[in-house]
Amino acid sequence: MTELTMKHMDELTLTGYSTSVPMPTMENVDEVSKQKSAHFGTLAQSGKFGALMAGSRDKIGYAVGTTGSKSLSYFIGANTATVAEDAEQLVLPANDYVVLTAEGAPSRKLFDLLIREFFGKILPIHPELEYKNTYVIEALLNGNPMDSVVELAVPVKVK
Repeated sequence: MTELTMKHMDELTLTGYSTSVPMPTMENVDEVSKQKSAHFGTLAQSGKFGALMAGSRDKIGYAVGTTGSKSLSYFIGANTATVAEDAEQLVLPANDYVVLTAEGAPSRKLFDLLIREFFGKILPIHPELEYKNTYVIEALLNGNPMDSVVELAVPVKVK
C-alpha cells in the first residue's frame, strides 16, 4: 500500500490559505485530523481552493503542516498562477525528502496513515535520517480526495 523513496525536490512556491490547529499528539490526533479536513472543506465550499487549482501549474493540491512552539500551522494551496488578494504564499526550500505514497482511500485517511508510518515506524529504525521537526508536505496527486493517490514528503538530512 505504501512505497518509500528518497527524492530531492527543488524550491516550490505555493499560494493558499492557512489555519492554526493544535500540535498533534497521540491523544489528539483524530481531532487534529478533523480540523485539517474542516479547513479543506471550507476552502473547497467557498470556491477558493478551486480557483487556485484552476491556475495550477502541476495539477497537485498541497497541504503543509508547519510546526510552531505550541500549534501547527496547516496551509492548503497550489503551485498556481492564480492571484488571490486574501491568499498567502509559502516557499518550501529545495531539500531532500523521504517520500511515501499511498492510494485507494480518502486522502485524509491516507495522509494520517503515512504520517503515523513515518514518525512511528520509519524514523525510529532509520537513525541515519534526521528530521528537524519543521514541516511535512501532503500532496493530492489525482484530484480526487475520496479515492485518492497521495504523497507525503518529509524533509530530512542523511547523517
